[in-house]
Amino acid sequence: MSFQLSAACRLCGVCTLAVACRTAAPASAPAESPVKSGQPGEDIVRSLPGYRSELLEAPVFGGQAFLMEAGDPSSPAVVFVHGLGESGCRDWYPVLPAVAARYHVVAFDLPGFGRSTHANALYSPARYAEFIHGLLGPRLRSPFHLVGHSMGGAISLFYAARFPADVMRLLLIDAAGILHRKAFVNFAVEAGLDNLLGLLARPVKDLATLATETTSTVLGPVKLPVSPDPSLILTSDALRATLLGTPTRIAAMAVILENFAPAIDNVRSPTWILWGSNDAIASPRAGLILQARLPSAQLTVLENSGHDPMASRPAAVERFLLEALAAPAAPAGPRTASPFPVLPSRKGRCQGEISSHFDGDYAEIEIERCTEVVLRDVRAASLRIRDSYVTVEKTRIVGEGTALDVKGSRVRITASDFVGDVALAVGGSDLDLAGVELRGRRAAIEVLGDSKLILSVSRAESPLAQRYLHDVFELGEGAKI
Repeated sequence: MSFQLSAACRLCGVCTLAVACRTAAPASAPAESPVKSGQPGEDIVRSLPGYRSELLEAPVFGGQAFLMEAGDPSSPAVVFVHGLGESGCRDWYPVLPAVAARYHVVAFDLPGFGRSTHANALYSPARYAEFIHGLLGPRLRSPFHLVGHSMGGAISLFYAARFPADVMRLLLIDAAGILHRKAFVNFAVEAGLDNLLGLLARPVKDLATLATETTSTVLGPVKLPVSPDPSLILTSDALRATLLGTPTRIAAMAVILENFAPAIDNVRSPTWILWGSNDAIASPRAGLILQARLPSAQLTVLENSGHDPMASRPAAVERFLLEALAAPAAPAGPRTASPFPVLPSRKGRCQGEISSHFDGDYAEIEIERCTEVVLRDVRAASLRIRDSYVTVEKTRIVGEGTALDVKGSRVRITASDFVGDVALAVGGSDLDLAGVELRGRRAAIEVLGDSKLILSVSRAESPLAQRYLHDVFELGEGAKI
């Protein structure tokens, strides 16, 4: 069968991070950061023992890259990767003194940000990972601890998967870009960012306009598809300059369009994760996914914290960093599923109710005509949902027949596994699945009636397909994966 990617999903939510975070300077030589010497953190960092900084030739991108170091060079190295914004690595300054007192700290402004060269370049996680490898290879002769925030968390995740021998520990703070862009836009609307969505779609709306016109002499006589793939913007120098224009928007778009499922599968470093409970930029769902899917991963939720805890809760971030860096950690291997327990005979039921909650072990669970139902940390042999609104988190359904059977319902599932003859049977429903594994002995997904599925960093395994699922699918009756 063929899968139809929803055109609407390709035309929204490609630059939310660029708008929600700070705006970059125009493409140019290294830019002045808005954080000036003398403001809190700047002079303190410059006075740290072993502080030194320099402008170096930037691998991969060309131009110059700003790099700073502090602390004892003979101590284990901790490398910090910043997120979007012209402050660059200065975002880390509130917590660097505490870390530099015990470790060799290395931080830099990514190309396109801070004091590094700004240009019209493809600022993607893959190219940033290659940049970091080229920058640090001649300077760090042994594995290091890697810390990333927001976009820097996404880049660090990519780096740990691409260069596993380099990374002793992976520390992620509110990592951005994990969810599929459609799931991310839905989260942004729920978080109150819907007023931004008109700005978000501008680059792709402009691309759609270009699709029906002959472009200017700058672009040449190029015709584009009527329903354009946003990745076309990233891969064209002219379209990046015309429709995006700043490194911030380019980098944000590249992160949002990335499928991190392969990277998540290939990380081997023990991982510590910190997430703000009130983060309105990077969905806390992503923290649950990373905790479930990364090896030896530990998740700490920082209460009353948003997306930038280094600024709002520096003492809490210091504590997280120092405890994670000092905690015992054996090398992590490939993730394996835990043995499924012998389940009790009890059955879970919800009929015509509001705000029901399930946790623990069941033989089976049936939900019919219910709303605001939550399943969390559930293990069962089957889950049947009819005409209901349900949220499922950190749940494992393993059975002989159909593991998850959904009809006429809206269901959001995060960091869960479904294993059966058919992993998921769905009819007339809208499903949002993130970090979900579907393993079917006959089929991973069987469609019993037209349905829409948003899938983020998920995977299907069956005799019909073994593939990552990071897309929006509108599936008709009879479709199987």
